[in-house]
Amino acid sequence: MMIKGFESHDKAANSESGPQDTLKTSEPDHEDQAVLKEIFDSLEDIDLGFDFRDLDILDDEEAAPAKIEEVKDRLGDVVSARLFSLANSAHYGGVRSGNITKFIDVVMRMGSDTVRSTVLYLGLLGLAKTDRLKEIFARNFATSKLAEMIANQCGLADSEKAIVSLGGLFMEMGKVIILLYAEKGEKVLDEVFIEKYHPHVAGRLIERWELPHSVKEIVCHPYFTFVKRDSFALSAIVDMAHFVVDKSFCEHGKLIIQSPMPDPKGILYNFTTGSLLRDQFEFIGLDSYLKVVPSELSEQEKRFCETYK
Repeated sequence: MMIKGFESHDKAANSESGPQDTLKTSEPDHEDQAVLKEIFDSLEDIDLGFDFRDLDILDDEEAAPAKIEEVKDRLGDVVSARLFSLANSAHYGGVRSGNITKFIDVVMRMGSDTVRSTVLYLGLLGLAKTDRLKEIFARNFATSKLAEMIANQCGLADSEKAIVSLGGLFMEMGKVIILLYAEKGEKVLDEVFIEKYHPHVAGRLIERWELPHSVKEIVCHPYFTFVKRDSFALSAIVDMAHFVVDKSFCEHGKLIIQSPMPDPKGILYNFTTGSLLRDQFEFIGLDSYLKVVPSELSEQEKRFCETYK
């Protein structure tokens, strides 16, 4: 059962992004090759609490709904609960369409590639036991959400918005894999190694988990890129979001944004960008890495609220 896939967009992304040798896939230094091989091999040993191959059924056009529903039980309580919370959030239309309780409805609402990537992200998040790892996951999630907002402002298609969101979600995932490898083997890897090779590792992870190729292009592309005459490449949109996130985390240790917030009775707003982000960070357990500074109401808005309170 293939729902809202990105196959056609992948082909377009390949043609727009240029030749493969523009990706961050240059040969590593000789002394680093052995370490990288061990890290790549460690991908086989990642225990998400479920088999990532269970998600292959999402791409089976003839899969029975009952078989798709079985995936929910295999994911474990924490991953399932967080996934359903996201699917039922206002961001995905949960307020308008009502809550869903079936896994197949989650796939219908979010799209098969988004569900696959989100489930894998949440599975890895469950392995984050240190503050540094949790911060990387928060940075990725923040990049994903901001990139999606920028893509929306640029008027991109829903499929393109979904791709930049997934690209942001895995932007620094190579760092997670390297750090998990180092923790397990009680090894110390310097920051230069991590910064230099984390896109290589993320690219290999994306390949192994069979995520859309355009996600790998976003994570591994080395340049701020324009396509056609003056349009941002999808990778450039994620780069912009990542720059904002990096700046905020470097200065404050979290993402800080300013946004209007819903008023108590919903006279002006039932939900806003700030409330949507706040809820999503809370749903996945990373709310300590986001601060929303409420924007002050204009005088006209204050008078409106006073009139209809």
